[in-house]
Amino acid sequence: MAPQFGTFDIAIAGGGPAGSVAAILLARAGYSVALATLPPRAARFEGMSARVAAILQKHCLPLAGIGPATQRHVSWGSFQGGQNSEHLADRNQFDTGLLHAAGAEGVAVFYKAVASVRPDAGAIRLSDGQSLTARLLFEARGRRAPRQPAAQNRADLIGPDTISVAGFVPPQAGYMDTPRIEARPGGWIWSAPVGQGQLWLQAVGDTGALDKRTGGKAAVAALWQTVAADTPLPRSPAIHAIAPRLTAPELDPRCPRLGDAAVALDPLSGHGMFWAVSSALMAVPIARALLNGDTGLARDFYRNRVTGTFWRQARVGRDFYREAEFATPFWQQRTAWPDDIPAHDTNIPPHIARRVIVRNGHLARREVLITRDAPGGAAFAAGQEIVPLLRRLNGQPLPGADGFHNAVLPGAPPQAARAIHQWLLSQGFTEGAQIPWDTPNRETNPCNYDAAVLPLHS
Repeated sequence: MAPQFGTFDIAIAGGGPAGSVAAILLARAGYSVALATLPPRAARFEGMSARVAAILQKHCLPLAGIGPATQRHVSWGSFQGGQNSEHLADRNQFDTGLLHAAGAEGVAVFYKAVASVRPDAGAIRLSDGQSLTARLLFEARGRRAPRQPAAQNRADLIGPDTISVAGFVPPQAGYMDTPRIEARPGGWIWSAPVGQGQLWLQAVGDTGALDKRTGGKAAVAALWQTVAADTPLPRSPAIHAIAPRLTAPELDPRCPRLGDAAVALDPLSGHGMFWAVSSALMAVPIARALLNGDTGLARDFYRNRVTGTFWRQARVGRDFYREAEFATPFWQQRTAWPDDIPAHDTNIPPHIARRVIVRNGHLARREVLITRDAPGGAAFAAGQEIVPLLRRLNGQPLPGADGFHNAVLPGAPPQAARAIHQWLLSQGFTEGAQIPWDTPNRETNPCNYDAAVLPLHS
């Protein structure tokens, strides 16, 4: 029997942002936590959205390696010029900062490679033969995590084969002032100046563009040339398979998954880091539910959150690929996958359904309001639970702002009542329209893979 480091409440395999953030939050919640990972080594840069930085700040998590917001230049079909902004993230510094923060919170961090994860034994086996045992495991090894049997025979749960090649390249005129994303016939590139005259460039292409007879360095060089043209190949390129895929559509109650280990997204969507961090936020309520025996709540919450993220982002990515307006094989594959279902259904009438939400750090099944902008269900607005407020109208038409304040929230500040009233109008209600209380639970199968469900936090 392999020697053990000790038994913990929770042990996590993988110390990227998903695993590290989860470890920190679980330790703050009072659990004894172990985390196994190799320390970051190779250089790596990516863009981070402002909402990710806001989540990190809200939870008092470190922002090491995160630069100020910078406008991004876009060259993508009809989109030309400054579009949105992003924070340049040095992933080596960022990941290291999170791991150090985990240690400071009391997490037992083991800088060792993970050999295997054994949910049946409640153990994570390390490369040196030793094991971490725990009441509950979490899998957070990203794309290295194996696909669940339920996903292995589902071709629709994995997108076209896509390869990313990235690294430092010589400075290029016009690229040294701001991050850039560009659509090119053979794929797309993202670049960012990273200081001291250095330029980081990521080229994304299709494995189908490679000569099947070549391999190794020759294949990488061929893909790079197809996308990046005359730009020299980096000396030490970082090479990753980045096809979007739903790896674990179902919850394993012995070993829930976080981040890319559950669903890996196309980096084009810009949602990857957001998903890694936001998925870590569900670790505490899921752990509480599973350790308290509420497996059904955890299973429904996990399934809806993970599958909803996959389908929504797959369709958003498809629509963004279509905007590039290229007809080459790389683009044709990606504009046809996963289907032709709209990413955002604008024909959803407001109605009530039951969903599993996070309330005060615990999972609970509650009535939520389903709308065109919140197809997964909105539970709260301006800090107030929505459905109980609407029930106070007792089927009467939605009044104006002043009437809403007097009838529904007489004890609340006027600005709070006005904010909720304005939110209802933005979701498709109109003043004088009757709230459709006769349409509860319209979804006969709210856990269907095609349901874009994202339960909201309080």
